[in-house]
Order: sequence, then C-alpha cells, then structure tokens
Amino acid sequence: EDALLDQRMPARGELGLLRKQLIVMRRYMAPQRDVYARLASEKLAWMDDTERRRMQEIADRLGRGLDDLDAGVARTAILADEVASAMAESMNRRTYTMSLMAMIFLPATFLTGLFGVNLGGIPGGEWRYGFSIFCLLLVALAVGVAGYLRKRRWL
Repeated sequence: EDALLDQRMPARGELGLLRKQLIVMRRYMAPQRDVYARLASEKLAWMDDTERRRMQEIADRLGRGLDDLDAGVARTAILADEVASAMAESMNRRTYTMSLMAMIFLPATFLTGLFGVNLGGIPGGEWRYGFSIFCLLLVALAVGVAGYLRKRRWL
C-alpha cells in the first residue's frame, strides 16, 4: 500500500505472491481454529475448565487472525486492481501521445509520398527552390496541425 501511495509501482508478481501466501496460511489456520473451538466446547475427562477457557482463547485468537488474513486477501485484490488501473492509465496516456504524434505527421507523410513517385510534371520539380519551399510547407503543415490540436485542447 505504501509503495502505491508513494506513486511507485510494486512488482507485478509481488501482490499475487503475497495473496497466495495469505490464502495458504488461511487454509492451515482455519482447521486449527475449528479444532480448538471443538476442544473448548466438549467436556473431556482429561481437560478442566481452565484448559477449556485456554482452548477457547486460542480459538478466538485464531479467529481474529483469520479475519486479518481475509482482510489481507481482500486488500491485496484491491491493490492489484489499483496497480492494473494505474498501468492501464499510463498505457492510455502513451497511446494518446503516440496518436497525436501520428496525427501531426500523417499529412506530411502523405504529401512526401505523393511527391516522391518519380513522375514527370510534379509542380516545382524543375524550379531551383521547389524542394526548399516544399520542406517549408511541410513544416508549416505540421505546425498548423499542432496548432489545431492545441486549440482543441488535445495537445
């Protein structure tokens, strides 16, 4: 919990391993609680009242321990969900950024592909400043798309 609150992601398998250990521990403690509770409730000739009370105290303590284990299992499940949610949010942010970058450069990629077909009659192909003007237009197009995205508050 502390690592998650400090914005540090715990190792992926760490929570799963902890949850598995808590479940195994619960599997061993539950029958012990039942045995001690049964010993405390039955009247056995070799056990007096103080020993029965002691058995009941042990059963109660084991019951509280089992409640703590159940709470720990539930907490690890919640933490695993929080980690998965944080990882999904991080992935969504990265995907969003990459989509915006593609949106900025996609028109420029189309135009460079269109003008790179090696056919005659391309506008500005024979002009000495044609390539420079074309590059400036591509930069202006990218800046224009970025400005549009910023105006729409997507960037």
